[in-house]
Amino acid sequence: MLPHEMLQSQTQVERSLLSRVLGWLGLSLALTVGGYYLYTGGFLAGTSPFIFFIVAIALIFGIQWASRSNQTLAVALFAAFSVVEGLFIAPVVAFYVQNQADVVGNALLGTVGIFLVAAAVVYLTSINLAAWGRWLLGALLIGIVVSLATLIFHFPISQLAVSLFLGAVFVGLTFFDFWRVKSQRAGDNNALLLALSLYLDFINLFLILLRIFGRRN
Repeated sequence: MLPHEMLQSQTQVERSLLSRVLGWLGLSLALTVGGYYLYTGGFLAGTSPFIFFIVAIALIFGIQWASRSNQTLAVALFAAFSVVEGLFIAPVVAFYVQNQADVVGNALLGTVGIFLVAAAVVYLTSINLAAWGRWLLGALLIGIVVSLATLIFHFPISQLAVSLFLGAVFVGLTFFDFWRVKSQRAGDNNALLLALSLYLDFINLFLILLRIFGRRN
């Protein structure tokens, strides 16, 4: 195969994988919206969000396990996870919809904007983010620990500062996960897991921006 043909083949692989990942991501977000409307419509409205959180965590592990051997089961678990996540975040989103509807729109636009910028930078440049993974994971763990410690032990740390820190981490994770999509080899077929990572980036960024914009208002 000639060099230009190899380059063209690699470009086609990148676009094919990206389209599959974005397809799964779009489906998951649509199902999450469906879960939100199920909750606000009265379905399981009295259930503790903690229950939805535990179920969602279990489904994430289930998706990762099933993706190795049973793609159909992995897809079903991914769909169920997306709905459960909508049920989980529904109380928070519904609060802002009722009291600060403009904040929801701004947070959604901000999240979409970050995703578009991240995708453009990764796919239009030769940036290499391979070294980012460990640092971003470490920063995420630090942010989660500090956030929990602040809530439990009432440390004198601004929640806005914690939100800004976690927001920066998830912006970095969004860039990193788009780079992971771009860097996959032709033989790899883990679009569902890559979509799951980007989905988690999207939801967490959206919730963090809700908190930041909500405090400003």
